[in-house]
Amino acid sequence: MKKEIGIVFNYQQLPDVHQFPFVIKKDLGRLKVQKGLFVHTETIDGFLIGTIEKILLVNEYFADPLTIKAYNNKNNINIIKSLFPSDEFEYAIAIVKTLGILEFDETDKYHLIKRIKRMTYPATPGKEVYALDENILKQFIGIDDKDGLLLGKVKVSNIDARININRLLNKHFAILSISGGGKSYLTSIIIEELLMRDGSRGTPAIIVIDVHGEYTYFKDLKKFTDKVKVFDCMYFQIAVPKLNGFIFKKYQEQISSVQVRELSKHIKSLKEERDKKSGYSLRDLIEHVEYGNLNIKSTKHALLGWLTELERLHLFGPVENPDLSEAIKPGHLTIFNLAREISIRKKQIIVDYICYRIFQMRRLGEIAPFLLIIEEAHQFCSESAQSKAISKNIIETIAREGRKFMACLCLISQRPKRLSSTALSQLNSKMILNIKNPYDLKHLMDSSEMITKELADMISSLGVGEMLLMGNAINYPIFIEVRKRKYEPAVEKISLTQACLDWVSKQVD
Repeated sequence: MKKEIGIVFNYQQLPDVHQFPFVIKKDLGRLKVQKGLFVHTETIDGFLIGTIEKILLVNEYFADPLTIKAYNNKNNINIIKSLFPSDEFEYAIAIVKTLGILEFDETDKYHLIKRIKRMTYPATPGKEVYALDENILKQFIGIDDKDGLLLGKVKVSNIDARININRLLNKHFAILSISGGGKSYLTSIIIEELLMRDGSRGTPAIIVIDVHGEYTYFKDLKKFTDKVKVFDCMYFQIAVPKLNGFIFKKYQEQISSVQVRELSKHIKSLKEERDKKSGYSLRDLIEHVEYGNLNIKSTKHALLGWLTELERLHLFGPVENPDLSEAIKPGHLTIFNLAREISIRKKQIIVDYICYRIFQMRRLGEIAPFLLIIEEAHQFCSESAQSKAISKNIIETIAREGRKFMACLCLISQRPKRLSSTALSQLNSKMILNIKNPYDLKHLMDSSEMITKELADMISSLGVGEMLLMGNAINYPIFIEVRKRKYEPAVEKISLTQACLDWVSKQVD
């Protein structure tokens, strides 16, 4: 049933092909006309759809300063109100941004959208304006009621924001916000949705680089115990036999090309000497360089120095721990917890190795399609050339090429300006919560033509739990009220004061 909410009229050289105004009807009952509401009207071109960008409240009675002065006189106010009832002079005007002309499949009674055309003629003054039908709105936005991930409610329209998993994940996405804006909360909702999916519907493996240990609570939830593995990266071990000379150079940039060539010879020789099952450690490689046939002393001493420095990181061993090929399974969550690791260099090496290995295995079809979620992504894929992260190249490679191999990527950051613009531009969908820094907003506008000045202004005023979703995941940018988590971590329920009291109690004991 159509819900008429107003009449198109002429106002300040409008309507034109980009905008049209309408006077909002009074006494609409429960239906509220608000900024962001999707509406439609009939035009010469056909079924015109638009969204309310601005609402103005007009009362010509108060347009004259002398009238206001008289109205404020307490002795005259009752007399003036009886002669000139000011409330009856008040009316509201909505300014609508036009989005296009919808063409429907005439053979289908449910009004399936066939295509969206560009407007060529303005809206007609005097025509009725209606709130957009829910079924048409879902089609226009691209809501997936059958298989979508439930993230919350579309603001104003109040329909379920169910986002198609293929459109969201396969072309990568970003979650961006200031600290405390709700990035981790939103990410945990996405993880919930993926873990709760029926296996018969197809779900990728979920891999999380957890910098602060915010997602480890999933392991303690009875519903997901069998689907979640948490690995403390204090015990992470890189398999030395899986590394070549060029990878060593990535981890130790001071190694020269000549030294890489000599190191590659030693790696090849060591592999031939050792049985594949036994492997070899970094200490074995160091000893092979030290006692092997290397005539140039300066090259030998330099190599020994660089390799010994890497050994001090306690990251390298004869076998991989954990075994990534066994840890990653479809529909399961694998968390690499970096919370106890302080060294940014060690964290970057760990992230680089994980990304390199899982992408390599995915290309060869050795592991299932996956979604890789990287928290604090600006630490691992920075824009700055001066502080180039070790893991930057492989993350940018996954961003550019991952969709071809069903290797999906999600980057989370509170500082978009510090995040690689190359990687950011390849993330086809963006979930943007509150961002206030003007430099971050400008960086977003530069990296995505869809973010206009108007959208940037709205982003800076979003409340906690509100987000803008835009890009490949949907047909048109929408604002979403993020739903509540179904499973809360126990630590979230403890206040700061309670944590302080608990600490004092422990000391007394």
